[in-house]
Amino acid sequence: MKQRKKFSTFCVIFFGVVALFLCGNGSGICQGWTDLTIRLLPDSSFAIVESGGAGKRLRHCPHHDLNGNLDEEQLIYVLGTLERETWLDLKNSNAAKKHLENHYDKFITKIMKKGLQGTVDINRAGLTELVILPNIGPVIAVKIVEYRNMHGLFESIEDIKKVEGIGSGTFNAVRHYISTH
Repeated sequence: MKQRKKFSTFCVIFFGVVALFLCGNGSGICQGWTDLTIRLLPDSSFAIVESGGAGKRLRHCPHHDLNGNLDEEQLIYVLGTLERETWLDLKNSNAAKKHLENHYDKFITKIMKKGLQGTVDINRAGLTELVILPNIGPVIAVKIVEYRNMHGLFESIEDIKKVEGIGSGTFNAVRHYISTH
């Protein structure tokens, strides 16, 4: 009898989790958060929540954690990947961008007051460190991290020019502020 009760409890939990994934809301692109974490976030954690036909909802650009705190790494990531989002209504893209940029402006103002403390190791730096560099915004910061993840560590600071969007002008602006160790 106990075995049957345990099995039925397991089945209820298992099918509940499966239903959560199959019937859950569409969620925006995310970095470092599990799909389950994103699904558990309240709508207020997202820049925009769109509603479509048949009750379909798309939640875009998660940037607040479960406690409602701003996650700066995630904020930079969603700003840097905003063009990858799929929208039901393109007007919402502009509203989301404005919402995210308001958060970003407050963050970058606070961070820039501190200034750079030594060089930034481009092999280990997170997005919040990369955007402090001159001429590096969220889009290029994401490209640096994605390049590093795909191709491995940079052997020299000149290797950063292999990242799409970093030409000689951007390299000259950052070369005195970066290192590879």
